[in-house]
Amino acid sequence: MTTKKLNIIGCGQAAGSLARLWVETDAVRIGCVMNQSETSSRRAIDRLGAGKASSSLTDMGPADVWLIGTNDDQVERVAMAMQSRGEELGGSLVFHLAGRFGLEVLESLDDGQTLLAAMHPVRSLTTAGLTLNDFAGTACVAEGTPPALAALQPLVDSIGGRWLPVASIDRGLYHASVSIISNVTKAVAWKAQKWQKKAGLPEETAAAVTHQLLASTVDDLFRSGARQSITGPVVRGDTSTIKAHIEALSANHPEDLVVYRVLAHTVLELAQERGDLDEKTLRRFEDLFET
Repeated sequence: MTTKKLNIIGCGQAAGSLARLWVETDAVRIGCVMNQSETSSRRAIDRLGAGKASSSLTDMGPADVWLIGTNDDQVERVAMAMQSRGEELGGSLVFHLAGRFGLEVLESLDDGQTLLAAMHPVRSLTTAGLTLNDFAGTACVAEGTPPALAALQPLVDSIGGRWLPVASIDRGLYHASVSIISNVTKAVAWKAQKWQKKAGLPEETAAAVTHQLLASTVDDLFRSGARQSITGPVVRGDTSTIKAHIEALSANHPEDLVVYRVLAHTVLELAQERGDLDEKTLRRFEDLFET
């Protein structure tokens, strides 16, 4: 793979992590980096160990690849600002990392020559500690024209990402789904540890219990999938245990009852789809979750 020159607009945790891995594999050499301030740009360059700080788009020289790593809501504005570069972009690849958006936010750059793509690595990215081993196998959901995808895939392959091209997906629904898996899982684990500590578990014990359950749950998902591996009182039709859960939360964390009912009802939907429960048991559960 020929080493590409990479310019970065918005070199935060996500863009910085990827760029550092690409530099490590000689997939890219860093050209110009532009953040909201020159100080921030210089900090990003220090982390990358390469590059030139730019204070404006006009200061950035041409590059084979342009990465827009800004916050999601800024991508379209950056693309519109880049439009003024016109012929300097030429056949360059321009892509962003916003899971919430596809190609629509790059529409201003659609001149028939510039290669446009969106690429969403489905994992947490931190500039400080991410290694090639960490990134290996990471799902990289990519959208773009065939030439743009052909230019982007070698970058993903070079750092061991799992190439997953898509077309015309509902980005709002997609981003909601990955946020649920990642962020809500962490929030639910945090909430569960609060319940465990209220129940009397020491903080270290609560953390150990939570981490063990999360690890074994992930193993189950990989091995059998959610539909086959789901277990617990709802799947068994054990309404008395669920009632005990609700009573305990009512006494200790009444503000969390709505959280428990929503999540337990989601388990009920899965059990219903799988055919575990008869109609009488389903009605008993519905009564518990609605009161």
